[in-house]
Parts: sequence; C-alpha cells; structure tokens
Amino acid sequence: MLIVKRVVWTLVLLLLCAPMLLQLSGTILGRPLKGWQPPPEPDTLSWESWSEGQWQGYAEEQARYRLNARPFLARLNNQLKYSLFGKLNAHNIFMGKNGYLYEGIYIWSYLGMDYQGEESIAENVAMLESIADSLKANGSQMLFVLASGKATFMPENLPPRYDTIPKRTNNYETYRQHLLQSSIPTLDLNQYLLDMKDTASYKLYTKGNTHWSAYALYSVTDTLLRTIEQLLHKDLPDYYYGPLVVEDQARGLDDGIFQSLNLLWTGLKDEYAYRDILLNPEQPPGVYRPKVWVIGDSFYGTLMDARIPHRFFSDSSLFFYYFNEMRTLDGRHYPLDGTEKQRREVEKQDLILIFITDGNIGACCWGMTGTFFNLYN
Repeated sequence: MLIVKRVVWTLVLLLLCAPMLLQLSGTILGRPLKGWQPPPEPDTLSWESWSEGQWQGYAEEQARYRLNARPFLARLNNQLKYSLFGKLNAHNIFMGKNGYLYEGIYIWSYLGMDYQGEESIAENVAMLESIADSLKANGSQMLFVLASGKATFMPENLPPRYDTIPKRTNNYETYRQHLLQSSIPTLDLNQYLLDMKDTASYKLYTKGNTHWSAYALYSVTDTLLRTIEQLLHKDLPDYYYGPLVVEDQARGLDDGIFQSLNLLWTGLKDEYAYRDILLNPEQPPGVYRPKVWVIGDSFYGTLMDARIPHRFFSDSSLFFYYFNEMRTLDGRHYPLDGTEKQRREVEKQDLILIFITDGNIGACCWGMTGTFFNLYN
C-alpha cells in the first residue's frame, strides 16, 4: 500500500512539474499553431503600470505566449469545444451546411450588409475609368478582375442563422454593373465560375477553404491569360497541363480555414483535384512576358502561391498586397518614393491589374484609386 501511495504521489509531482520541465528543455509540444499569432503588446514596467495591473496582465500574456505546451493545449481546448459543442474557436469563421466553412466577410458582403451605395461606387468607377484612359494614352492597359467569393458561389450552404436574413443589393453587383458600362476592360471570374458550377468535374470550392480550389485555379489562370493576350495583343508563353491527380487529403491551402481552427484531429472529408501548369519546353527565344503591377488581395495571392506570375509575367512585376505591401516575384519588398517617380514607374508597365474578391470590393481599392488619380490630375 505504501508503494502505491509513493507511485501515485510521484506521478502527481511529475504532472505538476511537467510544464516547468518542458519549458526548461526547450521542447515545443505539438505542431505550430496556424493563422496569425501576434505576440502580446509590450508594456513598460513602471509604478503606474504595476499599480493599475497593466504590467501583470502583459506578463501573464507573455508567459502564455511563450509556453512550450501552448500549441498542444490550445488545440486540445479547441478540439473539446468543437467536438462537444460544435463551437469554432476562430475569429469570424462559421460552419455552414454540409460541412462547408465560411469567413464572415464573404457572407456579409454577399448579403449586402457592407453595401457602400451606388453613388459612392459610381464615383470610384469614374475615377478608375479616368486612370485607365490616362494609362492607355501612355501605352499601358488596365484590367479589372472581379474574383470569386465562396458565399456568392454557394449561398445554399450558408450557416442556418443567415437563412432568415434577406439578401440586398451588394457591392459586387453594383461594381459589376458600372464596370461593364464603363470603358474599363473587366473580367468577371465570379460569374465565370458560377457558369461552371453545374458542369465542373471537380469541386471549385472545397469545404475547408475560403479561396477557390486548386482545380478552379487552373481554369481561372487559363481565362486570365487569354484575356491578357487579347487586351495586349501579344502572345504569352505557351503552356500545358500535367496529369490530373485526385486525392482525399488537401495540399497547400485547400483546407486553409479548417487548418486555422487549430484542432488536434480532423473529421473533414473532401475531394481535391490537382494538376500542374507547365511551360512548353520548346518556347521560342525571347518569348514575351508583360511587365505587370497587380493591386489585389489574397485571391491573387493564390496565383502567387502557384507561381503563375513567375512563369508568365516579367521578373520586374510587382504585387501590391492590399495596396499596403509591395511584393516582388523573388520575395523582396521595397517602397516607391515620390509622386513623379511613381508616375514614371507606372508608365513603364504593360498592364495594371486590379484583382479583388467580392468580400473586399467594398474597400476598392485600398487607396490606390486616389493615389493613381492624383498622378494624372
């Protein structure tokens, strides 16, 4: 009996000491957490911060953030909430019907809950049209791409809580109307995928991702490249598709928002189709690759992840991520200084590509419209 007590107390002591031993060993318990995990905001130790409890709160958050067992414990907490109560412990992620996950901004945008109003949208399109005309006069083109959105593509699977909310006019519909009435070259990939919805061989949107599927990306790429060729009257590099592979495990970001739930295990079942886009090895020397500036969001980021621009655009091309961060094709970041320098650089481009999903189009185009408009006025 004494031996049993000692064993039990030893196990209890080890359990109590386990976090400290794990921390001292430097071993991280579990896979790194997905999604944005910012460190706590620093707080300077002072009499005021101490007496008001601010520094203690920061110290507690810092200890929790640096805890080596944090990935495992966070996933365990999330898994229990998900398995027992069906609760998703992630910001603005909702479980829809038939196991489809949605981000809130795409639901609210589809329902027209963030509608900017026709007058505001018409004014913005008029400014974009003026910019497009100025670019064309200087030998450059503009192409406005309306990227798809999951809620618009499959409203039938929205969470039940939204079944009773009436859909109103939304930003995408009004932008589409005014863009098509303008002289701005416009490619509506939203409608393009909707037209394919009932005939596509494989899923264009998977259950666990915000963005279109890798399979949809191939069709999107083909349509985008053909549109650019027609607009610029130039042939882009020839390409072909590799063999199609169908899998039950997602690659890359095909289950991106499901991974952001940070669960211990997953019951997600889906079908994923993949194939590579390959350049023709017998390209003629000096094949044309346009110089492109892209102002876009994470939907264009899916093309970057698939290295589409790296194959078809000039190495000098830039991606203005939310018109906030400039990304080169080789991963560098740098600012452009001065209005005149910006104008000179803009006019060196063959194409200015605006690439926005319906969930973000209400913010079109993150200050780009005013910045570019001021270059020519």
